[in-house]
Amino acid sequence: MKHLGVRLVLATLLPTVLITITLAPFVWSNIQNRLDHARTSAQAQLEAEYDVLLQDMNESINHALAVAEFPNIEHYLQSAQQTHSPYEEGQLKQNREQLDDMFKTLLTHFGRYTRLALIGKDGDEHFSTQHSGARTTKRNHSETRYFMEAMTLEPRSLYVSPPHLAPGIAGPEITTGVMDIATPVFGRDGQRLGVLLLTLDWGSLADRFLRAIDAQSGAVALLVDANGSWLLPTETSAMPFGGLLQTRWPDAWQAMQVANRGSASVGDNLLFFRTHDIRTHHFRSQAEQVFGLQNSQPWRLGLITPRPGLASLLAESPWKSALVILVYGLAIAFGLGWVLTNHRQRTLKAEAQQLSAEARDYARELADLYENAPCGYHSLNEDGVIMKMNRTEQQWLGRRADELIGKQKYRELVTPETRAAFDKAFQEVLRDGHEGSAECELICQDGSTLPVAIEATARTNADGFQYSRAMVFDLTERKQLEDLLTRQAMTDPLTELGNRRYLETQAAMEMAKARRNGMPLCLLAIDLDRFKNINDLYGHDVGDMVLQAFARTAKSQLREGDVLCRMGGEEFSILLPDTNPVRAEAIAERLRLSIEAATVTIGEDLIDGGNLTYTASFGVTEVKPDETSLKPAIKRADQGLYEAKETGRNCIVVA
Repeated sequence: MKHLGVRLVLATLLPTVLITITLAPFVWSNIQNRLDHARTSAQAQLEAEYDVLLQDMNESINHALAVAEFPNIEHYLQSAQQTHSPYEEGQLKQNREQLDDMFKTLLTHFGRYTRLALIGKDGDEHFSTQHSGARTTKRNHSETRYFMEAMTLEPRSLYVSPPHLAPGIAGPEITTGVMDIATPVFGRDGQRLGVLLLTLDWGSLADRFLRAIDAQSGAVALLVDANGSWLLPTETSAMPFGGLLQTRWPDAWQAMQVANRGSASVGDNLLFFRTHDIRTHHFRSQAEQVFGLQNSQPWRLGLITPRPGLASLLAESPWKSALVILVYGLAIAFGLGWVLTNHRQRTLKAEAQQLSAEARDYARELADLYENAPCGYHSLNEDGVIMKMNRTEQQWLGRRADELIGKQKYRELVTPETRAAFDKAFQEVLRDGHEGSAECELICQDGSTLPVAIEATARTNADGFQYSRAMVFDLTERKQLEDLLTRQAMTDPLTELGNRRYLETQAAMEMAKARRNGMPLCLLAIDLDRFKNINDLYGHDVGDMVLQAFARTAKSQLREGDVLCRMGGEEFSILLPDTNPVRAEAIAERLRLSIEAATVTIGEDLIDGGNLTYTASFGVTEVKPDETSLKPAIKRADQGLYEAKETGRNCIVVA
């Protein structure tokens, strides 16, 4: 029994030792490969997010510089510092309202900003536009750091404040991180006129950095200033805003102070970091110089990711743990028979080598060629259900793999307007040709749409169709260029009004809407009186100024939804939806009186007295419900316009 016990112990220990020795190199190699992959992925991710942060900051700087150089802002600040007549006060008020509308438009278009404020050189706020509306009580900024700094700067220079807590885009009751960007405003003669203040919602900007980190990898994003103060939003980050990094990760803070970029070990984690100084790293922007508080720069960006080890290797896949236990159990059991034990060891070694090689090849191919491709990849079964989708396309859609794969039909991610094109291409893939392509729009998680081009082929075997394989290309830039060209083709460059083509396009929609809803629709034809005399006496430059003045006056008198277009020369048309002839005549009369009372400021170097007045004649007609185009209405309105010209000008004739 004693020898039996010894043999049983040896039969148990020997296979255990042999299996451990056999598997150790492969486990170590797997861990090293995962460590290299984690290092490469983390560094690439950190560099990508650094580029995004740098691009966002440079874009914000460019926006502030561009807005500060708007001629309307310069003109307004110069006019606001002078004594005005009642008429000039009205013009100044109108200019202020136009600037306020422009600022609101900028805030809406660039969602990252919470406030745009225009400040005079004495520190008084002329107006401030915020996401929550215009400020009702003006304030004085003369004691603020950003105002004092900006008033000492040269043209195209900025002061950037450190991120601090203040109301953000969500509303004044919700506090988040913001950053103030202030730049001086100069007149054409070099005179300092004031300061433009742009407040950036730092919380939304920094949140992009957090969302880009793969949460499944267990990585933690770091962003601190020169003092180690935490700059990421409290709701989604590992520390409260303003907290000190050295209290949470002292080793990380010590490593980040030694070098501008690099990596270090932080306990069981790996740290990758680099620095960003907005005062020196603004070379991609249009700024001459960028200033900030000395103790707030540079920023230090970092990424802490778990170090791969044996425990993480086993924990990430339960079947691997079960396989290890099974191998040991089988080795010990078969250790009681030498031949069977020896055979089992060779089999396990060969299987382990094959599994290790397959795992490395699969990881490299999947991570490098599929998941991180610059275009989207997906595979669909014959019912159109998603079988695979790479990480690039998931990020475009803002969706996770567990929401899509095996659960979602791809056509349901396509907008209803372009779904027919996708269905046609997918049917072509299912047919004998097994190839199809389409341009369509995808619906993202946040409700936005993404224009894409899809090129698909079928995977087949002897049994027929197995699944489709498709490449997806982002067409956003191409669509934006097409939209820009379309807008330019529809716009008169002098007055920035729609042209004849734009009128015809809008008229087709409004006439269809009027017939569908039974609403009246009217058209005004307008011609500036004796405009040829203005060009002959004062030159075409003065004539252009009169046309631009008319466009401003007309837009100020019209309603939202009214369509004002320049037909050519001094001729204009206005399409008035939901307006009967009586109401249209009243609108025309109001506009006529405004034009008659308006004064165009030309300048004493071009005209005696510096000002010019003018009048306009009007033709009014109703667009009839049974008319299929706007041409008959244009003809009637022109007839009324000619009659108004013949009866003395500066009057209205309803055709």
